[in-house]
Amino acid sequence: MFPLKTAEMLKMRPLVAIIGAFFTAICLWMPVLHAHMYDDSVYGHIIPEKTKTANGVTVEHVLLYPQEGHESSKRIARQAMLARSNDTQATVLVCHGFMCDKYDVGMIRRIFRTKNFNVMTFDFRAHGQDGEGQYCTFGRDEALDVIAAAKFLRNHPELCDKPLFVYGFSMGAVSAIEAQALESELFDAMILDCPFDSSERVIKTGLDCLKCSLFGFEFEMPGKELLQKYAFHPYVQALVKAVLKTVAQMDATGVKTNFCPIHPAESAKKITVPVFLIHCKNDQKVSVDQVRKVYEALAGYTLWWLTNGRRHYDSFFYNPEKYIEQVRQFFNQVLNGELEGMLQKEIIEDGDEDDHLFSA
Repeated sequence: MFPLKTAEMLKMRPLVAIIGAFFTAICLWMPVLHAHMYDDSVYGHIIPEKTKTANGVTVEHVLLYPQEGHESSKRIARQAMLARSNDTQATVLVCHGFMCDKYDVGMIRRIFRTKNFNVMTFDFRAHGQDGEGQYCTFGRDEALDVIAAAKFLRNHPELCDKPLFVYGFSMGAVSAIEAQALESELFDAMILDCPFDSSERVIKTGLDCLKCSLFGFEFEMPGKELLQKYAFHPYVQALVKAVLKTVAQMDATGVKTNFCPIHPAESAKKITVPVFLIHCKNDQKVSVDQVRKVYEALAGYTLWWLTNGRRHYDSFFYNPEKYIEQVRQFFNQVLNGELEGMLQKEIIEDGDEDDHLFSA
């Protein structure tokens, strides 16, 4: 072959630049392309070059492909991390709350001993990595994210023969309820911390803080009922979000959101697997009455633990030793078959004397 002349090389530079830009774009858009290329039976894939193993634990980075919407066949891509070990007893899917991501809930892995449990954390839509163009629906469409993650784990060659549990808090707990109601064999047991009973109640609780005072007297803010009535209307949502952020510390402006009607207390009627409910008596965002509606609706064995936590999702932080003990005990009872066929419901409530009782 003859070497190219300088003039010919200069002519080829634009072509080389175009080819380079094309392949760069392909690499950047690969997660999105994967989401559209895979068929309905594929719920995710492992990124092999990111897999690492240390101290007997293998960490896999995963791309999940949930449906974009309940009536849509289009897929979106979500990021996940799976920590697994040999000879574990079960797998736990962790579902984070609003404005969290898979890294924020990494501490939850400490609840589940690596020698006993594999644990997956993932980003709900509009949260964490690669959430551009996505919207949070507070559990309605997030149920599709849960289904994709659970079915990926059910089909994982190293995990497919193990029981699958779910741990979710707040929006994550609601998403798990909605997912299990849609797919009754998704999970073998569920731990749900502070789930709300309906999206309408969440909005009402936030708007109840909307008051004004005059000459020492406190009044209901005019127009509050209208805001609540039309909260799901697209033209009203921006105002509702601003009000909730200001008066109820419920900041729905940091993540793209779409308030949708959702009723976990109704969906809970379809759930028959064992459930461990956890809730703080002092939760100002989700009342005890809301969780009671979920508790009463669940159709299988249900244990409800009322704690002295100080605020929303505070049971773990208020008394982590007891929290870990209770969670592990519940999952161990499921694994040992102690709850099979049990339809009873039970409520345990912490008293003041239980605040600082730590397990050994």
